[in-house]
Amino acid sequence: MNRPQVREEIRSVLTAPRGHRFPRTNTRPPQPGVPALESASAWTETHQDRQERLLRQMGDNPRVAYMLHHGPLPHWVTVARHHREQAAQEAAEAASPAEPEPEPALPRGRHRAPRPWWGWPATAISSTLLLGLNTLEILGQNLTHPISFLT
Repeated sequence: MNRPQVREEIRSVLTAPRGHRFPRTNTRPPQPGVPALESASAWTETHQDRQERLLRQMGDNPRVAYMLHHGPLPHWVTVARHHREQAAQEAAEAASPAEPEPEPALPRGRHRAPRPWWGWPATAISSTLLLGLNTLEILGQNLTHPISFLT
């Protein structure tokens, strides 16, 4: 008998160890590697140097050109921020000595008053008394009812 030839891909799957036979479908595809840098000095580049280099590359963009010419923020934005921070600091300094020392909090107990303990016993006693009264009334009517065969 001739044995059918097994394709090489199937043979590699069958000979692979358990857990490595089939690719996992829920994993992300491999990320591409870091592109090669122009020089070894790029690894030591600081954030400021990188930002300046990238802005020079984008110099033909009108917004970037305006920012390079006038600065990233107008001067009034920096001055307004400084004034706000200074006013907040002065307000905090003025409020701290005027504020009296807070009193220590009292220990908290239950969030509501406890229920009266006599509620259920009072209901049980009154129900028993009412049942006894009804029983006596029925018995009294039956005992005092005229007996018909004696009359």
